[in-house]
Amino acid sequence: MRKLLPIVFLALLPLVPYWQLQHHEFINLDDDIYVTQNPEVRAGLTGETLRWAFSFDPVSYWHPLTWLSHMFDCQLFGLNPSYHHFSSLFIHIANTLLLFLALRRMSAAPWKSFFVAALFALHPLNVESVAWVADRKNVLSTFFMILTIWLYARYAEKPGWVRYIGAWISMALGLLAKPMLVTLPFVLLLLDYWPLCRWKSHTMTKEEVSFQKTRNCHLVIEKIPLFALSAASLCISYISSRDMGFVVSLKSVPPLLRVENALVSYVAYIAKMILPSGLAVFYPFPHAVPSWQFFGATLILICATFMVIWARDRAPYLVVGWLWYLGTLVPVIGLFQQGLWPAFADRFAYIPLIGLFLIVAWGSYDLAVRWRFSKAFVGIVGAVVLIALGSITWVQAGRWKNSRVLFEYAVQVTRDNHLAHYNLGLALQREGKTDQAVLQFQKALRIMPDNAQFHNSLGATLIQKGDLDKAIFHLTEAIRLFPGCAEAYNNLGIALSDRGDLEGAIAHYQKAIEINPGEGLFYFNLGNAESAKQEFQKAISAYLKALQVKLDAENVRLNLGYALFREGRLKEALQQYDEILREYPDSNQARHNRDVILKKLAENG
Repeated sequence: MRKLLPIVFLALLPLVPYWQLQHHEFINLDDDIYVTQNPEVRAGLTGETLRWAFSFDPVSYWHPLTWLSHMFDCQLFGLNPSYHHFSSLFIHIANTLLLFLALRRMSAAPWKSFFVAALFALHPLNVESVAWVADRKNVLSTFFMILTIWLYARYAEKPGWVRYIGAWISMALGLLAKPMLVTLPFVLLLLDYWPLCRWKSHTMTKEEVSFQKTRNCHLVIEKIPLFALSAASLCISYISSRDMGFVVSLKSVPPLLRVENALVSYVAYIAKMILPSGLAVFYPFPHAVPSWQFFGATLILICATFMVIWARDRAPYLVVGWLWYLGTLVPVIGLFQQGLWPAFADRFAYIPLIGLFLIVAWGSYDLAVRWRFSKAFVGIVGAVVLIALGSITWVQAGRWKNSRVLFEYAVQVTRDNHLAHYNLGLALQREGKTDQAVLQFQKALRIMPDNAQFHNSLGATLIQKGDLDKAIFHLTEAIRLFPGCAEAYNNLGIALSDRGDLEGAIAHYQKAIEINPGEGLFYFNLGNAESAKQEFQKAISAYLKALQVKLDAENVRLNLGYALFREGRLKEALQQYDEILREYPDSNQARHNRDVILKKLAENG
């Protein structure tokens, strides 16, 4: 029973700060790409969506298991954000429990293992990974990473192919969720040094757990199948990212700037771990790194590395925890960049912080023994630390309630954050606060004036305000900057249509369709413009195409029914209204139009 109490406590612990996620919404940053506006994911688990998940899709780098996870949620819960959030939370809880069990198995130090797991469960830097649905890949891949470590510990106790294959499969699944795990073979080599103590040269004795020692070269050789997985994952990830145009070129961000920012980020994560304040969803990548920050960070990292190496015999957890932290951050430290890359990100620390937590837990115990603190005092201090972290995590999780709250805070705690201003503008636009949205889009453009999407969103909001001349200017600028921006052509079509230029509007709708023929809204707008020109046959064709690509059926069928009515095709129009009422029985407009047609048919006999 005593062994079960820590497990029960760790399972319940994260629920305290994260229970509020049930009231949270999806966020307008990547949640649309991964879930809400992704037709393949929304369709759930089918043969076609399974094939899509394992293909090199045009949405993100290759992580098929993550896609399947989102599809599974949609299959069970639809687009109810509460359950999507809880899925990520329950995986985080599973990670916490697995971390405790793995460390306890390897070290036979249950209370230190418990403290590491509790820090992992409650630290505010981990909020982003848990509260952001789009970052499911992080918590999911970490589950398989820690499971791999647990399985590897079983293998280290009694080596055999069956146990080894289990660890290999677990790592493979983790890489299918996110390629972050490419450094896992190195982590296992560190664990071979401590706490498994499998290195032949290691002089530490283990009193409670026995793992088989072996030659150091054999430890490397036995990891070769795992290194092969890492190499394959790196190749696939690079190819998929390159083919989609996600890779940031060295001309855009020079190598020296990447190195400077990486070294500063290593120290920044430690600072955020110790004092987790000002946590933002996005930290803009710097145009330059001050020399004092670069040289200061370099000095700190060099000194810390020498210190842990010097103390490796009497405190091996120092070198293991430190190298865990340094090594597992390498894939996301920014030397290789893709997409909209930040200076650093809270979610990137989800796995690396475990190494620092090892140092905190084992180091605190050693200090308590050296300074002869009582167990009661150590327990009280540990409890106070966890309560403090849990309280900050509760506040930070609350900032993920919706897009407006999240990005309002990001704007407050960061400078020149173009993404925060832009996404705050999108949130305000969705709430109907167009004046405030325009202000945020303008701030984003002042920071990044050559961003086509910023111009496009500002133009779309100005249309809502009725300021058509300024809207047309910004939408034209968006097209100039990015000729392939289908949304800008569509929005420009709306602006021209509102100004009465139906011919110009139709031309721009057609261009939008040429760029992206799978977007039903473009066909719908084209149909509306053709209908306004009394070209009802052309309008009917456009509406039918909109239905074919599964645009919202009610509005399309209402307009299609009207066009059919004007063409004298009354029975076909009646079918459209009947279809609407089958799916939307409360549609008063469809019911009214249906009655009008029935009356007309009765008059015609």
